[in-house]
Amino acid sequence: MKTISITWKNSQKALRASSTFLKVSTFVGLNLAGMGINAVHAAPHTHGEGKLQILQAGSEWQFVLQLPAADVLGFEYAPFTASEKKRYEETQKVFQRFDDIFTLSNTCELLDTTLESPWEIADEHDEHDEHDEHDEHESEHEGHAHRNTHSDFRVAYLLSCQGPVKRIEMTGFPHWPSLQHVNAIWVTNKGQGALEITPSQPTLLISS
Repeated sequence: MKTISITWKNSQKALRASSTFLKVSTFVGLNLAGMGINAVHAAPHTHGEGKLQILQAGSEWQFVLQLPAADVLGFEYAPFTASEKKRYEETQKVFQRFDDIFTLSNTCELLDTTLESPWEIADEHDEHDEHDEHDEHESEHEGHAHRNTHSDFRVAYLLSCQGPVKRIEMTGFPHWPSLQHVNAIWVTNKGQGALEITPSQPTLLISS
């Protein structure tokens, strides 16, 4: 597992908000238990299906998106070839651009982005070592290619918004053509809810 953290606004405000969301997340399961949403998000990893959690704490919002590697990359094993590694790097760049994935109804400031990727990728300067161990890697690659590892990408965005976020559109579906739907849940200052969003119906309307 590889984690990349990108802080666009390195401030005490961002740090306080992160701490708040850690506390809020602790109670999300309890808040949603009565709605049967826990069962949805505890469901087994399924190709073509993503998960989105949206939390509000005052003017701060956190979006947590989890997608299967098979839908994000087109494969579900550690990248081996040059083209697979390139695809992997490009995918990480897409996740780091919030505006490429979501469109909001009002102005928000992105405070922090944290991306959890499923694999570490060898540095290019290790090419000589890779050559010496070519047979071993080739065998390992074949094993990964035929083993269902159920790997996911998970990215968390922390935002500060000027007003209530009432409309959220997931515009990132074109990046992942095999992604059929995303199970979204939200907890705001005024309520909670759940909705399945799809490429044809990618919009969430939230009462906050």
